[in-house]
Amino acid sequence: MTSSNNNNDNWEDQFHKDIESIREGTRLYLSNDFQAAENLFREGMEHGTVKNDNDDTTNTPKEEDGTKIDLRGAFAVQFAIVGLLRGVASMEDDQLDECLSRLWKADELASNDTAWVGRKVCRGICYLMAGIVECLRKQPLQGVVHMARSWIWLRSLKTEALEYDGIGKEIVRSAALLALGAFALILSLLPDKMIKAASWTTGFDVKRSVGLDMLVTCQKEGGVYAPIAALGWIAFTVDTKAFIGEMQTEQELEKCEELFKWAEPQYQQSLFFSILEADLYASQRKLPKALGVLERSMKLKCLEELRALKAMLYYKKAIYNLAALEFEEAAKAYEASQQIYKAAGRRSLGPSMAMKAAQCYFIAGGSSSKESVERMLEEVATYEAMEKSNWPSSDRQSFREYKEYEELFGMNAAANKDESDDLLQKKKASWCLLKVSIGMVIMMRCTLWMSPDQASQFEKMLDEGGYESNPDDEALKNMCLAKMHSHQNAIEPGLSRCEAGLSLSSQVGESSHKFGTVAMLHYLVGHFNHLKGKIRLAEASLSNITEQHVTKDVVLHHYLSFKTSQLKGRIKRTIEEEYEDLNVSAGKKAVIYIEMQDSSDITVEWDWFLADRDIDFDVRFKPKSGNYESEVVPVVRKSYENGHVEGSFRLEGGKAGDVLQLTFSNAYSYLRGKVVTYKVKFPTTATKRVELN
Repeated sequence: MTSSNNNNDNWEDQFHKDIESIREGTRLYLSNDFQAAENLFREGMEHGTVKNDNDDTTNTPKEEDGTKIDLRGAFAVQFAIVGLLRGVASMEDDQLDECLSRLWKADELASNDTAWVGRKVCRGICYLMAGIVECLRKQPLQGVVHMARSWIWLRSLKTEALEYDGIGKEIVRSAALLALGAFALILSLLPDKMIKAASWTTGFDVKRSVGLDMLVTCQKEGGVYAPIAALGWIAFTVDTKAFIGEMQTEQELEKCEELFKWAEPQYQQSLFFSILEADLYASQRKLPKALGVLERSMKLKCLEELRALKAMLYYKKAIYNLAALEFEEAAKAYEASQQIYKAAGRRSLGPSMAMKAAQCYFIAGGSSSKESVERMLEEVATYEAMEKSNWPSSDRQSFREYKEYEELFGMNAAANKDESDDLLQKKKASWCLLKVSIGMVIMMRCTLWMSPDQASQFEKMLDEGGYESNPDDEALKNMCLAKMHSHQNAIEPGLSRCEAGLSLSSQVGESSHKFGTVAMLHYLVGHFNHLKGKIRLAEASLSNITEQHVTKDVVLHHYLSFKTSQLKGRIKRTIEEEYEDLNVSAGKKAVIYIEMQDSSDITVEWDWFLADRDIDFDVRFKPKSGNYESEVVPVVRKSYENGHVEGSFRLEGGKAGDVLQLTFSNAYSYLRGKVVTYKVKFPTTATKRVELN
């Protein structure tokens, strides 16, 4: 072997060692050892392979064409990301500034690299991450500009990076699959118009299924970023799907379990995997197991440094306790989380943790509850007096609740003077239960994890809360229970609660309008009707939300904006996937023939609706033998106001050649054509044909 070949072997050996170092660093921080990962990435950034075009004997690896490539930028990107994760997890000051500085250093190193696909991937990630960090630093203009510029490099991922087959494939292709998969998933959550714009701008097929498949492929190929892809897939399945109102399938839950088994040998105590494992158990309504995972994780020594993660674990424990209706345990967990933020000198999220703790202590009752409630309310009052203008929305809501509590039950409140102590305590407990319930059903989604028995108990508690005399509270109670039924996939009870809440629309006051109670009830009606397949009714609910004029100062504005856009997308996809359009010209008619191909029982179901105007409809059955036909549905004129027109026909002992005929007649109209949106279900032993005449 020549000296040149020896050098090439050394370069490739060093290059593969560097890739294994990046893989090891990823394993370290996913296993909670941020310091070791940071040290490893720093060393690779400072002493890794170095590009030197004038020196053929350097330890810089080359592609097949002899082009030298450099991994220092890749090390530097990881150094920046792990620094951000560690800084946020440990509640360090200026972690965003430090991360941004590291990202620009990584971009500088990558820009000095040879023009190969790995350089493009690295620079694209640098600009994308920098844009995200700048948005977090309240610099949205710079952030958006840098995220947009990232596409200059990231657009090569779909072609060059995915198809790359040179040295470093295990990092380049893995990064491309992870980035494109995450990109598709994030954009798939946008409204349809924005999805179309993103697809047109980037040339990338923005579909959720595509993104999820890319993450699975990334994990299966076992590249450098396989564990992060696994985390992303699990997080989307157990958390994001629940938030957007979709239930996980049994196959998806089984896939999650499979991924946890795959990760277990290398990431046994990983906080990242443990938090998602707890969410998986909660999704399966195995709350004791979910709480057990959290209790095990809370014993890890690394949490002495990673205080934010410890606070998160206590918060997760609190919402699992709420799902189990263990209010005292939830209160203690909320207080523990708040005390961690307080000890670290962090104000954000402290007020919301303290207010929820106070409310849960009150609901739980007990000999020490009064003292605990007062202690937590004092914490909220202290936060409210602080000079801070950028409180997060959850904290601002806590301040509103604290103000309401003081107005209703404070020292100067009329209730304190006119009512007995027992009645006052009961009213306080009911008020606290309603406020906690709002969080349980909307943001925390606790009712998704309840067993049927726990859901029934929760419903009984609210029904016995005595809200009937106050239309605003009664409407809010029904909204909470309707949302709970949506989590339990109980459509008819949910619609019944929506009806009860909406019957109070004319009686509710300013507080309901400011919160968005009525608009939320209309959204839930739309959600339930979509589940029932009542597309027109679901669309009507969306129109009702628009009429509510949900402005930006409404508490649920952002939540409803996202939820309604998701519902619109689901309705559109349902129509595209399950229905067909039938254009019936003026003076014409359309006939759908369902013809049996053999002798067997037959059941045909139909469902159709109009976008506007009206049309004549009838159904007839014609047996192959005989000259007669039977009238199944006589001719009737239906308008768009009728909504869905549904029906079915069943015949036992049908014969080959028997025909069911559905006729849409527009013969009476001389000027206007009609569009019928329809679906027909029929057995595989039959065929369908459509005639226009």
